[in-house]
Amino acid sequence: GYKVKRAVFQPHWHRLHAAAMGFVSAVYHLFFASQKFRSHRLVGLCFLTQYAAAVYLYLFDYDRYLDSPFVWSLPLTGVTQSIIAALTFTFLPRKADPGFAAVSDKSVLSYYTVVENSFYALQLLFVSVYLHQGYRESIIRRLGGPLSMLCGRSVVEYFFVFFIFYVRTLWPVSKMGAGLKNSAKNKSEKNMVILTASTYAVKIFYLFAKHFLGFFVNYLIFLGRVEHRGRDQRLLYGVQLLSGYAATVSIFIHTLKFKGYIGPLTAMVAYDIIIPGYAYLFWNAGHLITGNPQLAILCLIALFVNLLPKPTWHCYQLLVAVALTTGWVAAGAGGDGGGSTATGLSAVPSVGAAMSASGICAADRAM
Repeated sequence: GYKVKRAVFQPHWHRLHAAAMGFVSAVYHLFFASQKFRSHRLVGLCFLTQYAAAVYLYLFDYDRYLDSPFVWSLPLTGVTQSIIAALTFTFLPRKADPGFAAVSDKSVLSYYTVVENSFYALQLLFVSVYLHQGYRESIIRRLGGPLSMLCGRSVVEYFFVFFIFYVRTLWPVSKMGAGLKNSAKNKSEKNMVILTASTYAVKIFYLFAKHFLGFFVNYLIFLGRVEHRGRDQRLLYGVQLLSGYAATVSIFIHTLKFKGYIGPLTAMVAYDIIIPGYAYLFWNAGHLITGNPQLAILCLIALFVNLLPKPTWHCYQLLVAVALTTGWVAAGAGGDGGGSTATGLSAVPSVGAAMSASGICAADRAM
């Protein structure tokens, strides 16, 4: 009986052992074997390690996750990594065609994509802190000097909620449209159809996300409709972890493809998996739109105004900031459903709040 069991389990043990050794070898060669780009490699490993720990705590001990430094240290590491990458990979081609795994299997990653990722990562850091009531009140709303004392808000809060795109021109922009126009060069004939479909899917998602997964949910937080430690806040931070994947892990996916650890279609799927994830979450958050028609209309108008010259859209954003500040849409108590605001709108738990970073983040690429 012993020999039979040994004969049955030994092949499985050898396969597990080979897989484990292969993983250890891959980690060593990716992060430690070379002195080249060492800071980028080590900070990247720090991010991935934190990410794994944060996901574990979120799934199995949410209260501990919420009280842990991962809430802010994970996105802060993402910002650090994006800045190091921008300073390191200056030799990459400077082109509007993004070249990342979801849109191409032949093109080199664009330097514009690398640099603009710091813009997205910075917003992720803000949202992570903004979602947490303790950090929001003790840090963000105390960074405005006289403004904080006058109205309980801060310059930092107004800037990220309403005016972040006023400075978007400080970063270069990669565009999905450029990737589509260059399809003959950046996509192999074998994968042309599926990569073109992937590009259009990402493009459409980004266009919608900028306003309805970005500004819309920032406005909900601004109006005070997120209850700390509520069941919806747990969903918010789940989406925040997904946003970290979209902003930082997605670049690591391109590295794995470039190094030959995964194929182009595997890389595409690994990136595009975020789209159905967001679609599922937004579908379950549909009551946010129906329960806040004023905000929904503001964002729908913004979506179309955004297609006009930038000064027009910037003026519109200023009007929205004035409207929300002066009480045209009154602040309401947050919570897991229930309650009402002074305007008669339902007090909405912000199911999409953590989506705001990744929603606003990549939208410029869609054009």
